[in-house]
Amino acid sequence: MPREITASDVAQCIPDNSRVFIQGGIGEPSTILQALAAANQAAKAVDYYGVSIPGINHFSPHTFHPGANFHSFFLHQNIASASDDSVFFHPLHYRDIYRFLQQQKPFDVAIIQVSPPDSKGRCSLGPSVDFVPAILDNSRCIIAECNRQLPAVQNAPTIAINDIDIVIDSDHALPSSPLSMCGDTETAIAQQVAALIDDGSCIQIGIGKLPGSILRALTNHQQLGLHSGLISEDAQALIEAGIITGEKKSIDRHQHVTGMALGSAAFYHWMAEQTQVMFRPVDYTHDQQTLAAINQFVSINSVLEIDLQGQANAERINGRAVSASGGLVDFVRGARASRGGKSILAMPATAKAGSQSRIVTQLDTNAITTLCRTDIDYVVTQYGHASLFTLGTEQRAKALVDIADPEHRDRLWHDWEASIS
Repeated sequence: MPREITASDVAQCIPDNSRVFIQGGIGEPSTILQALAAANQAAKAVDYYGVSIPGINHFSPHTFHPGANFHSFFLHQNIASASDDSVFFHPLHYRDIYRFLQQQKPFDVAIIQVSPPDSKGRCSLGPSVDFVPAILDNSRCIIAECNRQLPAVQNAPTIAINDIDIVIDSDHALPSSPLSMCGDTETAIAQQVAALIDDGSCIQIGIGKLPGSILRALTNHQQLGLHSGLISEDAQALIEAGIITGEKKSIDRHQHVTGMALGSAAFYHWMAEQTQVMFRPVDYTHDQQTLAAINQFVSINSVLEIDLQGQANAERINGRAVSASGGLVDFVRGARASRGGKSILAMPATAKAGSQSRIVTQLDTNAITTLCRTDIDYVVTQYGHASLFTLGTEQRAKALVDIADPEHRDRLWHDWEASIS
Protein backbone atom coordinates (compact mmCIF):
# COMPACT_ATOMS: atom_id res chain seq x y z
CA MET A 1 0.00 0.00 0.00
CA PRO A 2 1.22 3.54 -0.66
CA ARG A 3 2.42 5.77 2.13
CA GLU A 4 -0.04 8.55 2.97
CA ILE A 5 1.36 12.01 3.67
CA THR A 6 0.14 15.60 3.56
CA ALA A 7 0.82 17.92 0.63
CA SER A 8 3.17 20.00 2.77
CA ASP A 9 5.45 16.97 3.16
CA VAL A 10 5.90 16.38 -0.59
CA ALA A 11 8.84 18.79 -0.85
CA GLN A 12 10.83 16.49 1.45
CA CYS A 13 10.23 13.60 -0.99
CA ILE A 14 12.02 15.33 -3.85
CA PRO A 15 15.74 14.59 -3.61
CA ASP A 16 18.57 16.84 -4.74
CA ASN A 17 19.77 16.46 -8.32
CA SER A 18 16.51 14.82 -9.34
CA ARG A 19 14.22 14.79 -12.36
CA VAL A 20 10.50 15.25 -11.69
CA PHE A 21 7.51 14.86 -14.02
CA ILE A 22 4.38 16.94 -13.31
CA GLN A 23 1.05 16.14 -14.96
CA GLY A 24 -0.67 18.95 -16.87
CA GLY A 25 -4.10 19.48 -18.38
CA ILE A 26 -7.10 19.12 -16.06
CA GLY A 27 -5.10 16.44 -14.26
CA GLU A 28 -2.87 19.11 -12.76
CA PRO A 29 -2.16 18.04 -9.12
CA SER A 30 -2.81 21.57 -7.86
CA THR A 31 -2.88 20.76 -4.12
CA ILE A 32 0.66 19.37 -4.31
CA LEU A 33 1.89 22.16 -6.60
CA GLN A 34 0.58 24.86 -4.26
CA ALA A 35 2.37 23.16 -1.36
CA LEU A 36 5.64 22.94 -3.31
CA ALA A 37 5.42 26.62 -4.21
CA ALA A 38 4.76 27.54 -0.58
CA ALA A 39 7.58 25.36 0.77
CA ASN A 40 10.32 27.22 -1.12
CA GLN A 41 12.63 24.38 -0.17
CA ALA A 42 16.18 24.91 -1.36
CA ALA A 43 16.67 21.58 -3.12
CA LYS A 44 19.64 21.35 -5.45
CA ALA A 45 19.35 21.14 -9.22
CA VAL A 46 15.82 19.76 -9.58
CA ASP A 47 14.66 19.51 -13.20
CA TYR A 48 10.88 19.56 -13.55
CA TYR A 49 9.21 18.35 -16.76
CA GLY A 50 5.60 19.01 -17.71
CA VAL A 51 3.11 19.93 -20.43
CA SER A 52 1.68 23.20 -19.10
CA ILE A 53 -1.22 23.99 -21.44
CA PRO A 54 -2.06 27.66 -22.15
CA GLY A 55 -5.36 28.71 -20.62
CA ILE A 56 -5.59 25.63 -18.38
CA ASN A 57 -2.42 25.29 -16.32
CA HIS A 58 -0.77 27.91 -14.14
CA PHE A 59 2.13 26.11 -12.48
CA SER A 60 5.66 27.47 -12.86
CA PRO A 61 7.96 24.88 -11.27
CA HIS A 62 11.13 26.87 -11.93
CA THR A 63 9.87 29.36 -9.32
CA PHE A 64 9.27 26.71 -6.62
CA HIS A 65 12.68 27.01 -5.04
CA PRO A 66 16.29 27.97 -5.77
CA GLY A 67 17.93 25.50 -8.12
CA ALA A 68 14.67 24.56 -9.85
CA ASN A 69 14.49 24.33 -13.65
CA PHE A 70 11.44 23.72 -15.82
CA HIS A 71 11.53 21.76 -19.07
CA SER A 72 8.39 22.95 -20.85
CA PHE A 73 6.73 22.04 -24.13
CA PHE A 74 4.68 25.25 -24.30
CA LEU A 75 5.58 28.87 -23.71
CA HIS A 76 2.84 31.20 -22.49
CA GLN A 77 2.16 34.02 -20.05
CA ASN A 78 2.30 31.78 -16.98
CA ILE A 79 5.82 30.65 -17.84
CA ALA A 80 8.81 32.95 -18.07
CA SER A 81 10.16 33.72 -21.51
CA ALA A 82 12.64 31.49 -23.27
CA SER A 83 15.38 33.91 -22.24
CA ASP A 84 14.90 32.85 -18.60
CA ASP A 85 17.82 30.53 -17.93
CA SER A 86 15.70 28.35 -15.62
CA VAL A 87 13.19 27.52 -18.39
CA PHE A 88 14.13 25.05 -21.11
CA PHE A 89 11.67 25.03 -24.00
CA HIS A 90 11.49 21.87 -26.10
CA PRO A 91 9.84 22.60 -29.49
CA LEU A 92 8.22 19.23 -30.17
CA HIS A 93 4.99 18.07 -31.74
CA TYR A 94 2.59 16.38 -29.31
CA ARG A 95 3.33 12.83 -30.46
CA ASP A 96 7.06 13.53 -30.15
CA ILE A 97 6.63 14.86 -26.59
CA TYR A 98 5.19 11.46 -25.65
CA ARG A 99 8.15 9.70 -27.23
CA PHE A 100 10.56 12.13 -25.56
CA LEU A 101 9.10 11.29 -22.13
CA GLN A 102 9.18 7.55 -22.84
CA GLN A 103 12.80 7.59 -23.94
CA GLN A 104 14.17 9.67 -21.08
CA LYS A 105 16.16 7.98 -18.38
CA PRO A 106 13.80 7.17 -15.50
CA PHE A 107 12.26 10.10 -13.65
CA ASP A 108 13.10 10.15 -9.97
CA VAL A 109 9.58 11.35 -9.13
CA ALA A 110 6.30 11.58 -11.06
CA ILE A 111 3.52 13.74 -9.61
CA ILE A 112 0.08 12.90 -11.00
CA GLN A 113 -3.63 13.09 -10.11
CA VAL A 114 -5.94 10.08 -9.81
CA SER A 115 -9.46 9.26 -8.69
CA PRO A 116 -10.10 7.40 -5.43
CA PRO A 117 -9.60 3.63 -5.85
CA ASP A 118 -12.53 1.45 -6.81
CA SER A 119 -13.51 -1.88 -5.19
CA LYS A 120 -10.70 -3.60 -7.11
CA GLY A 121 -8.07 -1.14 -5.92
CA ARG A 122 -7.75 0.62 -9.30
CA CYS A 123 -7.44 4.41 -9.57
CA SER A 124 -8.63 6.06 -12.78
CA LEU A 125 -6.60 8.74 -14.52
CA GLY A 126 -9.99 10.34 -15.12
CA PRO A 127 -10.80 12.54 -18.12
CA SER A 128 -7.17 13.66 -18.49
CA VAL A 129 -4.92 10.93 -19.88
CA ASP A 130 -2.56 12.67 -22.32
CA PHE A 131 1.06 11.93 -21.33
CA VAL A 132 0.77 10.09 -18.01
CA PRO A 133 1.01 6.54 -19.44
CA ALA A 134 4.37 7.48 -20.95
CA ILE A 135 5.96 7.88 -17.52
CA LEU A 136 4.18 5.31 -15.30
CA ASP A 137 6.74 2.62 -16.08
CA ASN A 138 9.56 5.15 -16.31
CA SER A 139 9.48 6.65 -12.81
CA ARG A 140 11.15 5.47 -9.63
CA CYS A 141 8.59 7.08 -7.32
CA ILE A 142 4.97 7.91 -8.15
CA ILE A 143 3.29 10.53 -5.98
CA ALA A 144 -0.44 10.70 -6.61
CA GLU A 145 -2.89 13.35 -5.54
CA CYS A 146 -6.06 11.37 -4.92
CA ASN A 147 -8.76 13.91 -5.72
CA ARG A 148 -12.29 13.07 -4.60
CA GLN A 149 -13.67 15.31 -7.37
CA LEU A 150 -11.82 13.59 -10.22
CA PRO A 151 -14.38 11.29 -11.85
CA ALA A 152 -13.46 7.69 -12.61
CA VAL A 153 -14.58 7.69 -16.24
CA GLN A 154 -15.77 4.45 -17.82
CA ASN A 155 -13.19 3.99 -20.56
CA ALA A 156 -9.78 5.30 -19.48
CA PRO A 157 -6.45 3.92 -18.25
CA THR A 158 -6.13 3.06 -14.56
CA ILE A 159 -3.31 2.46 -12.11
CA ALA A 160 -3.37 0.04 -9.19
CA ILE A 161 -3.27 1.79 -5.83
CA ASN A 162 -0.42 -0.57 -4.88
CA ASP A 163 1.67 0.76 -7.78
CA ILE A 164 1.55 4.23 -6.26
CA ASP A 165 4.32 4.99 -3.77
CA ILE A 166 2.91 8.05 -2.00
CA VAL A 167 -0.68 9.33 -1.81
CA ILE A 168 -1.96 12.79 -0.86
CA ASP A 169 -5.68 13.14 -0.20
CA SER A 170 -7.33 16.15 -1.86
CA ASP A 171 -10.77 17.46 -2.65
CA HIS A 172 -10.84 20.28 -5.20
CA ALA A 173 -12.70 21.20 -8.37
CA LEU A 174 -11.13 20.54 -11.74
CA PRO A 175 -10.20 23.36 -14.12
CA SER A 176 -13.32 24.36 -16.01
CA SER A 177 -14.29 26.11 -19.21
CA PRO A 178 -17.78 27.59 -19.60
CA LEU A 179 -19.66 27.35 -22.86
CA SER A 180 -18.42 30.16 -25.08
CA MET A 181 -20.69 32.72 -26.69
CA CYS A 182 -20.08 33.33 -30.37
CA GLY A 183 -20.30 36.61 -32.25
CA ASP A 184 -21.06 37.40 -35.88
CA THR A 185 -17.50 36.72 -37.00
CA GLU A 186 -17.34 33.29 -35.38
CA THR A 187 -20.77 32.41 -36.75
CA ALA A 188 -19.74 33.35 -40.29
CA ILE A 189 -16.53 31.32 -40.06
CA ALA A 190 -18.40 28.37 -38.58
CA GLN A 191 -20.84 28.33 -41.47
CA GLN A 192 -17.96 28.29 -43.95
CA VAL A 193 -16.31 25.39 -42.12
CA ALA A 194 -19.53 23.40 -41.76
CA ALA A 195 -20.03 23.56 -45.53
CA LEU A 196 -16.69 21.78 -46.03
CA ILE A 197 -17.57 18.85 -43.75
CA ASP A 198 -19.40 15.95 -45.35
CA ASP A 199 -21.79 13.68 -43.50
CA GLY A 200 -19.97 10.64 -42.11
CA SER A 201 -16.71 12.53 -41.54
CA CYS A 202 -14.67 12.04 -38.37
CA ILE A 203 -13.68 15.39 -36.92
CA GLN A 204 -10.92 16.71 -34.70
CA ILE A 205 -11.43 20.11 -33.08
CA GLY A 206 -10.22 22.08 -30.08
CA ILE A 207 -12.04 24.21 -27.53
CA GLY A 208 -12.88 27.90 -27.35
CA LYS A 209 -15.15 30.47 -28.94
CA LEU A 210 -14.48 29.56 -32.57
CA PRO A 211 -14.39 25.75 -32.13
CA GLY A 212 -17.61 26.00 -30.12
CA SER A 213 -19.24 27.99 -32.91
CA ILE A 214 -18.14 25.41 -35.49
CA LEU A 215 -19.57 22.53 -33.46
CA ARG A 216 -22.86 24.38 -33.07
CA ALA A 217 -22.95 24.86 -36.86
CA LEU A 218 -22.95 21.08 -37.37
CA THR A 219 -26.46 20.46 -36.03
CA ASN A 220 -27.78 19.52 -39.49
CA HIS A 221 -25.02 17.00 -40.17
CA GLN A 222 -25.37 13.25 -39.80
CA GLN A 223 -23.29 10.27 -38.68
CA LEU A 224 -20.21 12.26 -37.66
CA GLY A 225 -17.34 10.73 -35.75
CA LEU A 226 -14.95 12.24 -33.21
CA HIS A 227 -11.22 11.62 -32.75
CA SER A 228 -9.59 14.53 -30.98
CA GLY A 229 -7.16 15.66 -28.32
CA LEU A 230 -10.01 17.38 -26.45
CA ILE A 231 -13.72 16.93 -25.97
CA SER A 232 -15.99 19.80 -24.91
CA GLU A 233 -19.57 20.44 -23.88
CA ASP A 234 -20.40 21.52 -27.43
CA ALA A 235 -19.42 18.02 -28.53
CA GLN A 236 -21.60 16.62 -25.75
CA ALA A 237 -24.59 18.39 -27.28
CA LEU A 238 -23.91 16.78 -30.67
CA ILE A 239 -23.50 13.33 -29.08
CA GLU A 240 -26.77 13.64 -27.18
CA ALA A 241 -28.52 14.86 -30.35
CA GLY A 242 -27.37 11.79 -32.29
CA ILE A 243 -25.22 13.82 -34.69
CA ILE A 244 -21.86 12.51 -33.46
CA THR A 245 -22.41 8.76 -33.47
CA GLY A 246 -19.15 7.29 -34.75
CA GLU A 247 -21.12 4.76 -36.82
CA LYS A 248 -19.22 5.52 -40.03
CA LYS A 249 -15.71 5.48 -38.52
CA SER A 250 -13.28 3.12 -40.22
CA ILE A 251 -11.66 2.38 -36.83
CA ASP A 252 -13.03 2.69 -33.27
CA ARG A 253 -16.56 2.52 -34.66
CA HIS A 254 -19.22 3.93 -32.34
CA GLN A 255 -16.45 5.27 -30.07
CA HIS A 256 -15.54 8.92 -29.47
CA VAL A 257 -11.78 9.04 -28.93
CA THR A 258 -10.10 11.83 -26.98
CA GLY A 259 -7.24 12.47 -24.59
CA MET A 260 -8.87 15.02 -22.28
CA ALA A 261 -12.22 16.59 -21.44
CA LEU A 262 -12.63 20.25 -20.55
CA GLY A 263 -15.87 21.85 -19.44
CA SER A 264 -18.03 22.39 -16.37
CA ALA A 265 -18.46 20.20 -13.30
CA ALA A 266 -21.76 18.96 -14.75
CA PHE A 267 -19.96 18.00 -17.94
CA TYR A 268 -17.40 15.96 -16.00
CA HIS A 269 -20.21 14.11 -14.21
CA TRP A 270 -21.87 13.40 -17.56
CA MET A 271 -18.55 12.22 -18.97
CA ALA A 272 -18.08 9.73 -16.12
CA GLU A 273 -21.12 7.76 -17.29
CA GLN A 274 -20.30 7.61 -21.00
CA THR A 275 -19.09 4.17 -22.09
CA GLN A 276 -18.70 5.25 -25.72
CA VAL A 277 -16.10 7.95 -24.92
CA MET A 278 -12.58 6.49 -25.02
CA PHE A 279 -9.79 8.36 -23.22
CA ARG A 280 -6.49 7.45 -24.82
CA PRO A 281 -2.90 8.69 -24.47
CA VAL A 282 -1.21 10.97 -26.97
CA ASP A 283 0.64 8.09 -28.62
CA TYR A 284 -2.78 6.98 -29.89
CA THR A 285 -4.78 10.19 -30.29
CA HIS A 286 -1.99 11.92 -32.24
CA ASP A 287 -0.33 8.91 -33.88
CA GLN A 288 0.12 9.32 -37.64
CA GLN A 289 -0.70 5.70 -38.48
CA THR A 290 -3.87 5.88 -36.42
CA LEU A 291 -4.99 9.14 -38.01
CA ALA A 292 -4.21 7.94 -41.52
CA ALA A 293 -6.40 4.87 -40.88
CA ILE A 294 -9.46 7.07 -40.19
CA ASN A 295 -11.26 7.64 -43.48
CA GLN A 296 -12.68 11.13 -44.02
CA PHE A 297 -10.72 12.49 -41.08
CA VAL A 298 -11.20 16.27 -40.89
CA SER A 299 -8.89 18.30 -38.65
CA ILE A 300 -10.18 21.75 -37.66
CA ASN A 301 -7.64 24.08 -36.11
CA SER A 302 -6.54 27.67 -36.06
CA VAL A 303 -3.34 29.68 -36.45
CA LEU A 304 -2.30 33.20 -35.55
CA GLU A 305 -1.40 34.22 -39.09
CA ILE A 306 -0.68 32.80 -42.53
CA ASP A 307 1.36 34.35 -45.32
CA LEU A 308 0.68 34.34 -49.04
CA GLN A 309 3.06 31.44 -49.56
CA GLY A 310 0.89 29.37 -47.22
CA GLN A 311 3.28 29.33 -44.25
CA ALA A 312 1.47 29.53 -40.92
CA ASN A 313 2.54 30.80 -37.50
CA ALA A 314 0.69 29.41 -34.48
CA GLU A 315 3.21 30.27 -31.77
CA ARG A 316 4.24 33.93 -31.59
CA ILE A 317 2.50 37.31 -31.62
CA ASN A 318 4.79 40.24 -32.35
CA GLY A 319 7.78 38.11 -31.40
CA ARG A 320 6.24 37.07 -28.05
CA ALA A 321 5.74 33.34 -27.44
CA VAL A 322 2.11 32.50 -26.65
CA SER A 323 1.91 28.80 -27.45
CA ALA A 324 3.70 25.98 -29.29
CA SER A 325 2.94 23.64 -32.16
CA GLY A 326 1.14 21.27 -29.76
CA GLY A 327 -0.94 18.77 -31.71
CA LEU A 328 -1.52 21.08 -34.68
CA VAL A 329 1.01 19.53 -37.06
CA ASP A 330 0.11 15.98 -35.99
CA PHE A 331 -3.55 16.51 -36.87
CA VAL A 332 -2.94 18.54 -40.03
CA ARG A 333 -0.65 15.88 -41.47
CA GLY A 334 -2.88 13.07 -40.23
CA ALA A 335 -5.85 14.58 -42.06
CA ARG A 336 -3.80 14.96 -45.22
CA ALA A 337 -2.85 11.27 -45.01
CA SER A 338 -6.46 10.15 -44.45
CA ARG A 339 -8.44 8.77 -47.38
CA GLY A 340 -10.96 11.53 -48.14
CA GLY A 341 -9.54 13.64 -45.30
CA LYS A 342 -9.30 17.41 -45.07
CA SER A 343 -7.23 19.79 -42.99
CA ILE A 344 -9.03 23.06 -42.22
CA LEU A 345 -7.39 26.13 -40.69
CA ALA A 346 -10.10 28.52 -39.52
CA MET A 347 -9.43 32.03 -38.22
CA PRO A 348 -10.81 35.57 -38.22
CA ALA A 349 -9.37 37.59 -41.09
CA THR A 350 -8.09 40.34 -38.79
CA ALA A 351 -6.84 41.08 -35.29
CA LYS A 352 -6.75 44.28 -33.22
CA ALA A 353 -10.30 45.38 -34.10
CA GLY A 354 -9.69 44.97 -37.82
CA SER A 355 -6.52 47.04 -38.00
CA GLN A 356 -4.17 44.06 -38.49
CA SER A 357 -4.63 41.43 -41.17
CA ARG A 358 -3.98 37.86 -40.10
CA ILE A 359 -3.26 37.03 -43.72
CA VAL A 360 0.13 38.63 -44.33
CA THR A 361 2.41 38.96 -47.33
CA GLN A 362 5.27 37.19 -45.58
CA LEU A 363 5.80 35.92 -42.04
CA ASP A 364 7.92 38.28 -40.00
CA THR A 365 11.44 37.22 -39.03
CA ASN A 366 10.24 37.08 -35.38
CA ALA A 367 7.43 34.65 -36.27
CA ILE A 368 7.68 30.87 -36.16
CA THR A 369 6.80 28.77 -39.19
CA THR A 370 4.68 26.17 -37.40
CA LEU A 371 3.17 24.79 -40.61
CA CYS A 372 5.12 24.66 -43.85
CA ARG A 373 3.45 25.78 -47.06
CA THR A 374 3.44 22.11 -48.12
CA ASP A 375 1.19 21.25 -45.12
CA ILE A 376 -1.66 23.60 -45.93
CA ASP A 377 -5.00 22.39 -47.27
CA TYR A 378 -8.06 24.58 -46.58
CA VAL A 379 -7.92 28.06 -45.04
CA VAL A 380 -11.19 29.64 -43.86
CA THR A 381 -12.11 33.16 -42.74
CA GLN A 382 -15.47 34.87 -42.44
CA TYR A 383 -15.05 35.92 -46.11
CA GLY A 384 -14.79 32.44 -47.58
CA HIS A 385 -12.42 29.54 -47.95
CA ALA A 386 -9.28 28.89 -49.98
CA SER A 387 -8.30 25.38 -51.06
CA LEU A 388 -4.53 25.59 -51.50
CA PHE A 389 -3.54 21.96 -51.99
CA THR A 390 -3.49 21.94 -55.80
CA LEU A 391 -2.57 25.58 -56.40
CA GLY A 392 0.68 27.10 -57.63
CA THR A 393 2.35 29.89 -55.69
CA GLU A 394 0.66 32.82 -57.42
CA GLN A 395 -2.70 31.07 -57.38
CA ARG A 396 -2.26 30.47 -53.65
CA ALA A 397 -1.52 34.12 -53.04
CA LYS A 398 -4.61 35.22 -54.97
CA ALA A 399 -6.84 32.68 -53.20
CA LEU A 400 -5.67 33.90 -49.80
CA VAL A 401 -6.05 37.58 -50.72
CA ASP A 402 -9.62 36.81 -51.79
CA ILE A 403 -10.53 35.65 -48.26
CA ALA A 404 -8.68 38.46 -46.48
CA ASP A 405 -10.54 41.43 -45.05
CA PRO A 406 -11.54 43.69 -48.00
CA GLU A 407 -9.79 46.64 -46.33
CA HIS A 408 -6.44 44.85 -46.60
CA ARG A 409 -6.68 43.12 -49.98
CA ASP A 410 -5.21 45.84 -52.20
CA ARG A 411 -2.19 46.30 -49.93
CA LEU A 412 -1.61 42.55 -49.68
CA TRP A 413 -1.67 42.09 -53.46
CA HIS A 414 0.53 45.14 -54.03
CA ASP A 415 3.09 43.84 -51.51
CA TRP A 416 2.94 40.36 -53.03
CA GLU A 417 3.68 41.66 -56.53
CA ALA A 418 6.50 43.79 -55.17
CA SER A 419 8.00 40.78 -53.37
CA ILE A 420 8.18 38.65 -56.54
CA SER A 421 9.28 41.37 -58.97
